[in-house]
Amino acid sequence: MEYKKTYEDAFKRKVIEEYLLKRCTKTSLLIKYNIRFTGAIQTWMKQLGYTESGGPARLNFGRITQQALLKNKKNESSENLQKRVRELEQQLEDEKLRSEAYARMIEKAEKELKVSIRKKPNTR
Repeated sequence: MEYKKTYEDAFKRKVIEEYLLKRCTKTSLLIKYNIRFTGAIQTWMKQLGYTESGGPARLNFGRITQQALLKNKKNESSENLQKRVRELEQQLEDEKLRSEAYARMIEKAEKELKVSIRKKPNTR
């Protein structure tokens, strides 16, 4: 019967810092420290507040509380939503003007060219 092994935060930090600073592969560290859970390092990084961005790895030693994250997300998302609403309102106004311009062009073309441009109601 297998049991779930737990690790101390200090050990987790040691492994993560070795991964980030020495550029070791996750697999080599899992083997070196006899860690059986293949996603351990990634999971621990999330738990302990470490970040790894696309380029060089960076350490985030401060723990970010979930309340701070949620507060940040709410402020950011409400600002983004308001900005998005303004953009969509502007797009809607532009499309209304374009639609009106097309309708007037069609009317003018039908009068001047004496040709029916709009589809007749009884056609397929």
